[in-house]
Amino acid sequence: MARTYTAAEVADEATCPEERVHWMTSIGLLTPDENGRFTFGAVLSVKMAIALLATSVPAESIERAAAEGLLKFQRTDEYLPYQPGPLSSRTFAEFQASAGPRARLLPAIFEVLGLPKPDPNAPIHADEEALFERFLEAWAMAPDEDALIRAARLMAAGTRAATGGWMDLQDEQVAEPARERLLRGELEEFPDDVRVGFTKVTRLAPDMFLWLSARYLEQRSVSGIVEGFERYLATRGLAPIPEPPSPPAIVFVDLSGFTRLTRERGDESAVVAATSLQRHADAVATRLGGRLVKLLGDGAMLRLADAAVGVEAAFDLVSTMSSEGAPSPHAGVHSGPVIERDLDVFGQTVNLASRIADVAGPGEVLASEAVVEAAGKVIFGFERIQDARLQGFPDPIPLYRVVRAGP
Repeated sequence: MARTYTAAEVADEATCPEERVHWMTSIGLLTPDENGRFTFGAVLSVKMAIALLATSVPAESIERAAAEGLLKFQRTDEYLPYQPGPLSSRTFAEFQASAGPRARLLPAIFEVLGLPKPDPNAPIHADEEALFERFLEAWAMAPDEDALIRAARLMAAGTRAATGGWMDLQDEQVAEPARERLLRGELEEFPDDVRVGFTKVTRLAPDMFLWLSARYLEQRSVSGIVEGFERYLATRGLAPIPEPPSPPAIVFVDLSGFTRLTRERGDESAVVAATSLQRHADAVATRLGGRLVKLLGDGAMLRLADAAVGVEAAFDLVSTMSSEGAPSPHAGVHSGPVIERDLDVFGQTVNLASRIADVAGPGEVLASEAVVEAAGKVIFGFERIQDARLQGFPDPIPLYRVVRAGP
């Protein structure tokens, strides 16, 4: 049976005065059961009303809209995939004191996760205490305390990107068309079938995230265990010593004339081009065993296993974008040592790949001498062009244009 809440408990969850809950009940925006209790959806309703008041909508306007049936908070429970359990019997400060020395990092971890820092004198939910106890225990063997902050930052960045993008997409595809019709006066109220569809997409997101993250963890676990076991067997003379890995390749692909495209064809055309670059860059990197490191507005940065694969990725991506009529795609490739931290990549190899891309012409892929020496000429050829002086590098850099080898 679903838990219900008193008005005071709703106010605690929504961090507002209890009078706000009573006010919303009096104007019909909240409906208690026969015992005067509320479902957790009331908390979401109160938060939405508080947000409306914060936008300078006066309380009198909310009361009038509620009276005329223009504002309703119905079925809010259906929008909430997660409902927290009861509040802890102890304050957050007491929880910290019991959770070990690294629990002092929890306020910073909350902040990195994008959540308000807990009030030391107020409780958090008991299930949240259990979750953070597991978090502290799971990372207990990490010698560097900063690892906990980094772990939280990684989880926050991935979750925020996935959920934010998911919600933006469902708003664009499901809710916005109906909302526009409502604002134009073509509808009397928000269509129930759209609300149901919106709810289905909202509630699907956590399940999809859990399933897909489990699949990714499985893939990484298998590859990591196999690699470690192979190296261990080699140290015991039971397997060949693995070849040292080749230095990775960094690829920058940019779209020239992005500002002009926006000016001449409008923002929507620029969005289409940037979205296409993201989709193709992610697909090419995944197909070739690399990854899309980041998007840079009108560009993308990829990390590939070695020089040959990096050249293939750059050439394929520039060719694909050119065939779609993208504004002057071009790329730069360099291979060498990098520093990888929290899914980002740093170092001189990255800087040089970026500078090479800057001097590539429309439809052109340029590579460094290190790439040419490591990649070979089985699939691609390399034409020496004039050495280039690149920002941040004191000496001229030898460059090569990548061309498709063979007939």
